[in-house]
Parts: sequence; C-alpha cells; structure tokens
Amino acid sequence: MTTREIYYKVYMLTELPVAVVGFVSKDRNDVIQLGECIFISFKDGHEVNIKKMEKIEKRKGFMFWVHSPEGEDFIKTNSKEIGGLFARLILNQK
Repeated sequence: MTTREIYYKVYMLTELPVAVVGFVSKDRNDVIQLGECIFISFKDGHEVNIKKMEKIEKRKGFMFWVHSPEGEDFIKTNSKEIGGLFARLILNQK
C-alpha cells in the first residue's frame, strides 16, 4: 500500500478536520518503538499531508504506518503484548 493510499484511508475514516497517524519504527538499538505519530490537518491540503508522511517514511528505522496492512497485521498478532504494555504505561506500573 502506498503512502498516498494510506493517507486517503485515514482521510476516509476520519470525521474530524484533523487526524493522528501512527507509525512504528526501530530505534538505534533495534528496539521497536510504538506510539509514535504525526498530526495532520486536512485544512493544510492533501498533498502537504502526504509529503509530511513521506518525510517520516524516510527516517532511519521507519517500519510501517499503523493503518497499513503491515501495521494492522502487527497489531493483530501482538495485541495482547501491546495491550499489556499500554496498560502498564497508563497505570505507571512495572
């Protein structure tokens, strides 16, 4: 799925004039980082937002967008672990 297709998927699913688009990447120690995101405003125009997403994709360690097929598969496969991680973060527990 191209960046443009992912953008328009988010656009189609969003009822508000802004959206949060999540992505997954690896840090310099090859640890997967969840929860990274960018905010896009549809008032800025489609091409501006797509270019913003393409710039993120060029970052070292970028893996995939959460709304991509890879992202959806990753979340489905790891939902239990991800849920536990976020629950611990929210509850400030180890």
